[in-house]
Parts: sequence; C-alpha cells; structure tokens
Amino acid sequence: MKRIIVMALSVILALTMAASAAFAQGGPPEPVDETPFLIEANDPRFPGACDFPVELVQSGKSKEIVRPNGDVLTTSPSLDATLTNVDTGEQVTFNITGTVLRTTLENGDVKTVFRGRNLGIDPVAGMVIAIGRFSFIFSDDILVQPLEGKGRLIDVCEVLAPAS
Repeated sequence: MKRIIVMALSVILALTMAASAAFAQGGPPEPVDETPFLIEANDPRFPGACDFPVELVQSGKSKEIVRPNGDVLTTSPSLDATLTNVDTGEQVTFNITGTVLRTTLENGDVKTVFRGRNLGIDPVAGMVIAIGRFSFIFSDDILVQPLEGKGRLIDVCEVLAPAS
C-alpha cells in the first residue's frame, strides 16, 4: 500500500512540475518585431523568393513553445504579414494566423508542418501563403521534401508582380 501511495504522489508531483513548466513557458503570445525585413531576389537564403525584392513587415502576436520532446511549436494569433514589391510599391496584407511545428526526425532531418494560414518560401512552391496542412523536410540545408499537403496555395509573387 505504501508503494502505491508513493507512486501516486510521484505521478502527481511530476504532473504538477510539468504543468508549472508549461505554464511558465506558455503565457500569452507576445507582440512581434515590426521591423521591415527585405527579401532580395536571388538571395541564396531564400530559394524560391520572388524575382524582385519584397519587403516583409509582420504585425500582431506570436509565441514559440518548446515542447518536452524538443519539438518547437509557433503560434501566431492575430498575426498579419504585409508584403511590398519594392520595385513597384504594390502591396498586399495576408492574415497568417496558423501554427508551425518543427520536429527533428530520428535521422536528424527537420520536418516543418504548417497548419492554418502561413507564409512560406520554398524552392519548388515559391513564396506562398499556405492555407491548410502542408509540410516540408530539410536535411541540414538541403531540401529533401518540398512543400506538399492539402489545402490552397496563394502565389505571393504573382499577386505582387507588375501588371503586364
């Protein structure tokens, strides 16, 4: 009987500590940095970006949560992305309130899963607003699974491109 009580107390203590840690990390989402970020055409850091420079300004709130297993979940309630074609001034704002989950797989690759509405830049899909559930996988800096999934993709470069 004593063993059962000790086990029960251990479980309760573990749950209490886990809940405290989650609460301490959790908290409400925080305002994002609204500093404009320039995505240059042909920038090797952003393969799949537009053929013209795009300025990105985010506004709203976001929160990164590291799960006990090491996965990183990013939530972004009330987050907007304003994208501007620097060459023409053409501008569009998208609501990007989805979640992003980054998981390190057993082989060391990193799988990223978009759920909801997210902004992504992929060498195959391009710069897109992904609405639905999409994922991609990188091994080091090499794309091993391009963006794929179910839902709708909006081509940001097409939206910002100058009218022909």
